[in-house]
Amino acid sequence: MIEQELARSDIPFERQYLSSEVITDGWNILAKAPGRKDKKPLLFIFHLDTTPPGSHVEPYLENGRIMSRGNSVLGADGKLPIAVVLEAVSQLKAAGESGRPLELLFTVCQELGMQGTRYADYSKIESEEALVPDHYVTGEVLLQTPARYYIHVELTGNSSHVIHDMDLSGNALAAAVQIIHQIPVGRVSGNLNINIFDLVSLSSSNIVPGHARFDMEIRCFGKDVWEKISDKVQKTADLTAEQLNCRCLLRMEKDVPEADFSANADMIRRLQTVYERSGIPMKLARSFGFMDSTYTNQIGIRTLPIGLTIHHSHSVREYVVEEDMKTMLELIKNIIRDF
Repeated sequence: MIEQELARSDIPFERQYLSSEVITDGWNILAKAPGRKDKKPLLFIFHLDTTPPGSHVEPYLENGRIMSRGNSVLGADGKLPIAVVLEAVSQLKAAGESGRPLELLFTVCQELGMQGTRYADYSKIESEEALVPDHYVTGEVLLQTPARYYIHVELTGNSSHVIHDMDLSGNALAAAVQIIHQIPVGRVSGNLNINIFDLVSLSSSNIVPGHARFDMEIRCFGKDVWEKISDKVQKTADLTAEQLNCRCLLRMEKDVPEADFSANADMIRRLQTVYERSGIPMKLARSFGFMDSTYTNQIGIRTLPIGLTIHHSHSVREYVVEEDMKTMLELIKNIIRDF
């Protein structure tokens, strides 16, 4: 569908098939919209995937809100920036206006760990600067996004018949539950967010579970925060497992590095001017969310994540306000004209 839209808009594009590191039946798309010859190109990055459930989207407009009927996300996280930027390009072209040349990178598998951006082919990208409109508040420009770590916890105890094991000794599921009970979850502090997921312990109804496992996702700012919480989890898991006569194996994995965009100060100053011209107060912020900006900034394409307002993103209550879209559209047009 994106390729068809690009073709209708006479925007040249090419497919980028990804290597075997990315499990997908899709591909990245790199498009290039011409602009003023005295301007260097600007890269916009979008992601094509949305969070589930999103396979039966039925959008509708009610009381100025764009929503989806039934049990499906609208998918504005992903779709909204694409719609706004392509409409901005279309309107500027129809008005005979030109601004910066644009490179538009549409990626797959962002919601699965930013795989499309992580393994994209950048050899044909000329841009030295990029904007990633994947934050949820118009006017906010992010200076930091967190590191993400995973901790995988596996408990091995002693399977036995329930009538022969009247206490919890060797019960791996009980050990897992007691460990989880001692770990803070949610927004633990301004620098730490913890989520526990995928608790699994399969057993017959008359057998004490001899095996259990669960996973943790930790998002944090600062290496010291990670070291403190990982040490606490390790000690809690080891001590609890020992008390319940189980063996505990922890495996820790760093998935996404922390990103700091504050070094792109000249971009921030120029963007501030555009926001002022658009009548939008610009606020510097940070987010616990992850964006493709982490990887482009890391490889030397100076990048800023920016916000476009989405309400209740990642849920079936997700919606976008029609009037907000007009504000977003004018902002993006001004960025293309003046940034």
